[in-house]
Amino acid sequence: MKAAIKSIIGLWVLFSVGCSYAQEKQPIRLKVGTYNVGHFNQGNTGGFQGRHFKPEAQKWRAWVGSQSLDVLSVNEWNKGFDKDSTLNAEEEILAPYYSYRYFGQAHTWIYNGIMSHYKLKNIRQKNWFGEYYALVGDLVIDGTTITVLSTHMPWQQQWHKESLELLIKELKNYEHFICMGDINALDEEQLRFRTEGFNIANGGNQGWFLTAPSSELNGKKDGLHIDNIITSKNIKIMNVAAPFTGLNDQDHLPVTADLIITR
Repeated sequence: MKAAIKSIIGLWVLFSVGCSYAQEKQPIRLKVGTYNVGHFNQGNTGGFQGRHFKPEAQKWRAWVGSQSLDVLSVNEWNKGFDKDSTLNAEEEILAPYYSYRYFGQAHTWIYNGIMSHYKLKNIRQKNWFGEYYALVGDLVIDGTTITVLSTHMPWQQQWHKESLELLIKELKNYEHFICMGDINALDEEQLRFRTEGFNIANGGNQGWFLTAPSSELNGKKDGLHIDNIITSKNIKIMNVAAPFTGLNDQDHLPVTADLIITR
């Protein structure tokens, strides 16, 4: 009888350990995206400039809903959707889909935010130079902490390279991270993230995705892929896209991707 009980206990322990091991190995899947919305005005401050702003706000709301993103990073946000701030952009565009909405400081040009279906902890801001910064928060899923960053990097020569070095140094602090935003970097600089041991969506395994159409129209050969999603090596990037939206296409296109987070 005692031997039978010991066998049952032994089997139960093995079963429990097996189940625990299987649980630990399950990957986390997230669909994420980043979008420099250009103040809803093709990169100019002040909000949408047309008279018929309500239908335009509805288009933005419909696009956000159609993407079904777990986490959305935005740059160059604007508190008011239209130039007279008649419509609250957060309430009109984001609130119908995201319970958790986080924003950094609202500067004249630079204004970053993170929208999520998951609550983020330890919201903070990492400043670069001038008005530029990264909004940072910790996403904890099943005991795994994934640091999420929404960043806008300076393009100005006196700040640009030093800011990229600061960003790389910051990212090395995190075991799991998802960094999204307008990197304002040339292709060679984007590839530097891979050299440092990170994964990238734009310029990664699927190649390059145009996100700065106006630069292409102006005849530029580089600086066309300035928006990106950068992750730690233990986060795999799949199904990358930079779709035309019909919203802010003259200024920026978004970047979306499916992420698989291994533990």
